[in-house]
Amino acid sequence: QSAVARMGDSEHLDAQIKQMVKFIRQEAREKAKEIMTKREEEFNIEKLRMVESGKAKIREEYERKEKEIEVKKRIDQSNHVREARLSILAERERALGMLKDEAQKRIGALIQSKKYPALLESLIAEGLIRLEGTAVNVRGVEGQANQVEKALAGAVKRYKVWAEKEKGAAFVKEIDVSFDAATPVPNSKGGVVLATTGDAITVDNTLEARLDLAMETRLPETRKVLFGGQ
Repeated sequence: QSAVARMGDSEHLDAQIKQMVKFIRQEAREKAKEIMTKREEEFNIEKLRMVESGKAKIREEYERKEKEIEVKKRIDQSNHVREARLSILAERERALGMLKDEAQKRIGALIQSKKYPALLESLIAEGLIRLEGTAVNVRGVEGQANQVEKALAGAVKRYKVWAEKEKGAAFVKEIDVSFDAATPVPNSKGGVVLATTGDAITVDNTLEARLDLAMETRLPETRKVLFGGQ
């Protein structure tokens, strides 16, 4: 080939090489751009995920604290209600105690009144009927032996009338009610204690015992009078 022809071939080859280099560079730039774009997208996605995760944690923490506050509020309210109820109950018990104390103070006036002998007779008669025994021992409180003995006669008479009707004449003949003056009832202001032979069965009809019974059996009515329907 001539020198001109060789020169032309060389120039053509250089042009092809330049074209290939240009193409490779273009491909590299596009690839690099694609990689950067992908990395930026991944970064943005990760950043968004982290932001959302952070928001979720903040929401969870807020909800947890909100629930804790609500629970504490309910507990405080419950404790307040409970304390108020206990305070009311304590006040009511104190009022009932004062009522009982007042009633006990009036026992002293009752045993000095004209009504006491009849009451004493009724207490003995009622105790005899409750025992339904033939051999019964009656004890009074200290200092009231004479009053008890006087009331005993009428009470036994009433008991025999009841026994005649409920148990028959044979039972009445067996009735033996005695008064034990040597063993007075301790810690009582009035009333009697009755017992069958050997103290097998005992009926406490002292005024204190009857007061306790009245307070117990009439407690609903007493509460209604003192505190209303609450």
